[in-house]
Amino acid sequence: MQQLQGWRKFDDWGSQSAIAEFLGETPGPRPVSELWFGNHPDGPTLLQDGSTLGDLIAQDPKKALGSGILYAFGSNLPFLMKVIAPDETLSLQVHPTKEIAREGYLREEVLGIERTAPNRSYRDMNHKPEMLYALTDFDALIGFRVPRKARRLLEGLDGELAELLRRRLNLSTVRGGLRSLASWVFDIDSPVTPPLVEEFVAACRSRLEAGESPSLRADQLVCELEAAHGGDAGIILAFLMNPVSLRAGEAAYIPPRQIHAYQRGLGVEVMAASDNVIRAGLTHKHVDSAQLVEIAEFSALPPIRLAPEHPSPHSDRFLAPAQEFELTVTTCTPELTALRVPGEGPRIALVTRGRLSLSTEAGECTLGKGEAVFISAAEHHLRIAGEGELVQCSAP
Repeated sequence: MQQLQGWRKFDDWGSQSAIAEFLGETPGPRPVSELWFGNHPDGPTLLQDGSTLGDLIAQDPKKALGSGILYAFGSNLPFLMKVIAPDETLSLQVHPTKEIAREGYLREEVLGIERTAPNRSYRDMNHKPEMLYALTDFDALIGFRVPRKARRLLEGLDGELAELLRRRLNLSTVRGGLRSLASWVFDIDSPVTPPLVEEFVAACRSRLEAGESPSLRADQLVCELEAAHGGDAGIILAFLMNPVSLRAGEAAYIPPRQIHAYQRGLGVEVMAASDNVIRAGLTHKHVDSAQLVEIAEFSALPPIRLAPEHPSPHSDRFLAPAQEFELTVTTCTPELTALRVPGEGPRIALVTRGRLSLSTEAGECTLGKGEAVFISAAEHHLRIAGEGELVQCSAP
């Protein structure tokens, strides 16, 4: 069992205080967007002696990962665990399948784009399914509204762009229609110009102020996005997406190719070990809207909320259709002196509330809120005591 020091990521969309407060620290001058736990090369997690988790695994991959994980995924941890703290809407983005990732990675290699360059979309050849477990109330945009419901948002909305959208949505009753609409929004010759986007937002603001909005959340969203990304065509696509609100303790799954944008809250995000992101607006980072339109899934489907299984009276397990990860949340109370945490194989365990003592065959340690450990496959059983909550990521 090795205590970990998460790798911090700094983005303008991150919260100034959420992760610092989660770690029991004083907020610094820069917003912290993410805290990574894993052995992805773009965000190396450190051990207490200054070496990396990757170094530890490389010393004895079979002991660290187990023969099953080693056979299935090679000598890398198959999952990446993050604490994520958005304070404003992220970019519209999708993550690729393995086939798309391999093709995109090799294409950018041939083009001579450095793997860590800011204009690179494919930084590895892995897919990136992901799960979000909310630690606080958490808002996001996930997938598209059914066109019929999207058309209702345009009722009574004046302006040239609103009328063009109504016509387009009348044709968008099937998957190809939504893809065509997105392509039209981002096309270089599209009529979705900054002045028309601003006019559209002004019309939404007017009906909001008049108390005539059919969706307060949709109209408030475009007003908020206009303030941050004035005239961005991505505002129009965001207007057509499903708003999702998770309460603390709830989880959602984002499959590869599903367009989404996290908005605000604090959560634990787990995913296949990848950093592939294709963006199309609402960001100052590199965008490739044509690639997003090409690979995204445009079915108008409801977001995938995950119902937990209950492997023990004190644990909830969230399973996703991904072979790289599962999430187990265990709540411990003071009278439970040696509570068994379900799971096996290599694991990362993070205390999200309270203070807990952890023990395996290899030793024991005490962790406070925000502290995490790596547990090797050779340490078969994890037990905890104290009062708090432990979130554990492992491979199924």
